[in-house]
Amino acid sequence: DNSNSTEATEINKDNSERSDATKKYIELAKKTNSQMPMPLPMGIRIDKVEAVSKNKYKYYCTFTKEPVVSSEEFIKTAKLPLAVALREGKGDDLDMFREDKMTVIYTYRKMDGSLFAEIVLTPEDYLK
Repeated sequence: DNSNSTEATEINKDNSERSDATKKYIELAKKTNSQMPMPLPMGIRIDKVEAVSKNKYKYYCTFTKEPVVSSEEFIKTAKLPLAVALREGKGDDLDMFREDKMTVIYTYRKMDGSLFAEIVLTPEDYLK
């Protein structure tokens, strides 16, 4: 009866895929961070990215001018465009996020370094 050895192989395969995902995202973060900081329209700059865990990837952003809306208003208006960008955007990183069903986190700080807002997009938010 070989069912036990097949089961063990499946478990090992699962674990190695997990560590690959993490390594893959650590490499992506390293490559992306070499191009930072990256100014964006609307007075926001991406400072760095981080492979947080096997299923979380984080963007650290800073406002380059004082936000003109409350953090609640900002989250409300920014969440949908970010989800659409993750769902429809082109790029190896976005393809990887979709394929691996990553949770993508966007942290926004004000110019003084204080936390302004954090937007968390789960696969349910952007794979619709």
